[in-house]
Amino acid sequence: MALANLLAEWAGGRRGSITALTVDHRLRQESTSEAATVSRWIQDMGMQHEILVWHHGNITRGIQAAARAARFRLMGAWCMRVGVANLLLAHHLEDQAETFLMRLAAGSGIAGLGCMRVRAPMATVELVRPLLGIPKSRLRATLARSGGNFVEDPSNQDLRYTRTRLRRLLLHPASDLPKPATLARATRTFRRLDALAERATAARLRDSMQVSPLGFVTIDLGPFTALPDLLALRCIAAVMQAVAGRDYPPRTRSLRRVLERIHNQELCTSTLGGTVLSVTARRLAFTREVRAVSNPARLRSPKLLWDNRFQIETDFPADDLIVGALGTQDLRKLPVPLPGPAVRRDHLATLPAFRDLDGLVAVPHLNWWRDNRLRTRIRVVFEPRSGLLAAVSSLPGNRDGTGRNTGCRGHA
Repeated sequence: MALANLLAEWAGGRRGSITALTVDHRLRQESTSEAATVSRWIQDMGMQHEILVWHHGNITRGIQAAARAARFRLMGAWCMRVGVANLLLAHHLEDQAETFLMRLAAGSGIAGLGCMRVRAPMATVELVRPLLGIPKSRLRATLARSGGNFVEDPSNQDLRYTRTRLRRLLLHPASDLPKPATLARATRTFRRLDALAERATAARLRDSMQVSPLGFVTIDLGPFTALPDLLALRCIAAVMQAVAGRDYPPRTRSLRRVLERIHNQELCTSTLGGTVLSVTARRLAFTREVRAVSNPARLRSPKLLWDNRFQIETDFPADDLIVGALGTQDLRKLPVPLPGPAVRRDHLATLPAFRDLDGLVAVPHLNWWRDNRLRTRIRVVFEPRSGLLAAVSSLPGNRDGTGRNTGCRGHA
């Protein structure tokens, strides 16, 4: 509510328009009435307000992580649907300190210990955290001076959750833990280290990493194995995150096991974090895991991000079309030449395909169209949100490892 008050004042002086979002998680009986109360407060400030409801079954484990993922999914989808580019969040100084301690305990690498960024591009929207360096006490004082109200979530006092226990320790007068401001400074140091690691990795792999418009990545094994472990882990994390379309990479301890197998020259295929990693004598190949691909989605708007990887645009009403994974059965039926053996067939089955009630309509990446008039009216682009991949590869001119340019802007 402090952020809402500040934004209402900021927008009022600039004739701006702001919409506040509240997610009703439906985890407590009171959540719906609380969301309605917040909605009245927000509208009394002169702002628009939307309540997004998380519909779910019985959740018994990982409640906070599941709720967090649902929040970002619902808010990101809303932003993309209405064309909002920036989603402002109210994370404050103590939130950052708690996150740092949690990730430190989990054994995160330098990227993870950088914690939350003030600006962070996600799959569907850019997150902005303008209050990240502000203590919670100052925000409450600001809210009190303006006569604002707020709702206290009881789960914030539930000691079953790690974050709550860490919060108690941070606030305890006799605690030996560093102050939140000190921990926040540590996160900034790790972010600078991560940026240096990213630039160093990109410089070493610029000529040996290939990013395919088909949505997979290959790396020549020789240059990769010459990387220091710190940079190699950074590379694997960034590539897996991009190929899987995830907001976060796999845990560092899982990545270390992958790196160990690579250094041991174990020629194998394994899955992790929604990707398939194939290790051969000459290269690494990161492809999408079939079972992890997103469910089909109807094209209800001219723009859609499918599987958090492929940006889809149409210039005609396409709400009768559904986009989903091509699948192995339709892949076998396609009367078109497929890329060479360097491209895994199970990865091709994860490519976006468009269908209607009569069946398959288009598979832009494989240059198949039921109606050729759609070639220039459907645009599909693989858009990995990764600084590392952007630094080492330019997608439009990239090749897919077969020597054949895929031309993968969705139309031939």
